[in-house]
Amino acid sequence: MPAYIVVVEDDFLQEGPLEEYLAETFPTARIETLTTESAFRERFPDFRLKKPDIVIMDVMLRWAVPSPKMTPPPPDVIDGEYFRAGLRCAELLSKDEALSKVPVIIYTILERGDLESSGESLREISAYLRKSADLEMLARKIRDLVPPDRLAS
Repeated sequence: MPAYIVVVEDDFLQEGPLEEYLAETFPTARIETLTTESAFRERFPDFRLKKPDIVIMDVMLRWAVPSPKMTPPPPDVIDGEYFRAGLRCAELLSKDEALSKVPVIIYTILERGDLESSGESLREISAYLRKSADLEMLARKIRDLVPPDRLAS
């Protein structure tokens, strides 16, 4: 059974190239990209049925694509704002008994020290990587965290 990789990234300049790179690097993997925190939360119950092998999570995510019919964000989103969205999503995974073992890579432009100095706990993540034009480090980290037989071509 091929690997199931979930990418949570709202920057269209990064989301497309990242998905293409992962598809080329892991040709048998199923790759799903979610572009908002609300999309992640909507898909969350489905992850219990089909558990991702790994989640690659940006930190700064918008709640939703603005529209007149947009679902308003819940209080924890309003309080935590845009700058904590990916960490909230990672925390949802870590607190769910069925999904707590899913590896999460925080993949962000933010410095790890900045996240930690602002009081953020990074306990629920498996790895932290700074975004870079060189995606090979991300591929190596995925290989470290996903069983080889799931990534085999």
